[in-house]
Amino acid sequence: MSQPPIEGRLHPVTPLRRSWAVLAALATLAYQQRDIVSFRPDAATGPGTINLPLWAACAAAVVIVSSTVGLFAAAWRHSHYILEGNVLAYRSGLLFKVHRHCELDHVQSVDILRPFLGRFIGVCTLRVVMPGTTMALSYLTLTQARALKARILAEDTSEDRLYQVKTRDLLLALFLDLSTNLWSLALATAAVLPYALSGSLLTLSTLIAFAPRVWKLTGKRLFVYSGWSVTRIADGAYRTDHGMFDAQQYTYRDSRITSIELHQPLLWRRLDWVEVRAAVAGAAQAGILIPVCPRTVAEKMVLHLLGPDAVSHLHDPLHVPPAARKATPWHRALGYRLTSGHFTVWNGFFLRNVTTVCPVHRVQSVSTRQGPWQRRLGLASVAAQLPGGGKVLAAHRTTREAADIATHIHRTSLEEAPTHPGSSVGQAAEPIS
Repeated sequence: MSQPPIEGRLHPVTPLRRSWAVLAALATLAYQQRDIVSFRPDAATGPGTINLPLWAACAAAVVIVSSTVGLFAAAWRHSHYILEGNVLAYRSGLLFKVHRHCELDHVQSVDILRPFLGRFIGVCTLRVVMPGTTMALSYLTLTQARALKARILAEDTSEDRLYQVKTRDLLLALFLDLSTNLWSLALATAAVLPYALSGSLLTLSTLIAFAPRVWKLTGKRLFVYSGWSVTRIADGAYRTDHGMFDAQQYTYRDSRITSIELHQPLLWRRLDWVEVRAAVAGAAQAGILIPVCPRTVAEKMVLHLLGPDAVSHLHDPLHVPPAARKATPWHRALGYRLTSGHFTVWNGFFLRNVTTVCPVHRVQSVSTRQGPWQRRLGLASVAAQLPGGGKVLAAHRTTREAADIATHIHRTSLEEAPTHPGSSVGQAAEPIS
């Protein structure tokens, strides 16, 4: 039995939200031209000055503001969305008509974004992510957004929260992220050093150029990662919720995940903490699934998303041959494991180690690479290309071993791909403690 369509307009606050930028630009322009307008007709004015009664200026301002808001309100009246069957359609535009259609089979994720001010009036943005494009409906009521999201993802009403990051752990993790601290220290030093050499306070103005980068590495991450939780919302669908002021959501489908990455900075190793990232087909880069958690929690998330065989891949890597010691000083961090189901590699440098596990049936192509120094040492690297441009690299293997790895991945991916047409491999959810 087909479900009734869901349709409607965006929230009435949308025209006001979209018109403020135009009104701010007009106000800035009027302020810059304040010297050429006089509101005192009896006062002596110089050449180029316009005498304008105050009531006329106020009337002109009212007309301009009303016309601008009215134009955006008319455009809002002509906007309409409808979710019927397997298609989400959105029509907008007053002078230039825009019609967008989205087939639900191509949807990668559906996210609800709640900006800080929007939370006070109960509005949010629904973002529908598809391969190569995104459809955003701004603004909707929270009820509208949740109804559309539930229909698009075919969610059930049950939700199981799997893990929530503790504020104490998040603060300590950001403090112990050595690479972030080194970057912040380097940027601050580059700004303060000119002042130390010259003694001129004007040289401290360079701090303005470095402040956004330092803020992005430190305080912004705290606000974005605050309250981070992972929830199972449907069979094979998992949602992350986070944000101290701007509440954000992101939905992962295990059938769309191409690889799971476990990042471990240097100072996290004593606590055995990791950062979990998930790469999704069509996405430019891997998204953060959990910003910090114990390794046992990360392994349970891998179990949910990729199955039990993937968890066994997270231990006992096959290390590089002795010849790799001459190719890289980080040879102890390199390794791989390969079975018919998953391909896992270990990479990393001094500051951060990375473990990447991917289902073999997700591999689109595989290649071997050999540089001049590797050729002299009898080594080669194997690169498995994933959907969306990501890759899994097993570096500095022997030439024979690299050829065997590439051949095995190629044959296995051809055998396994027909049996995995977007099927779900995740396990039934259980709370993660």
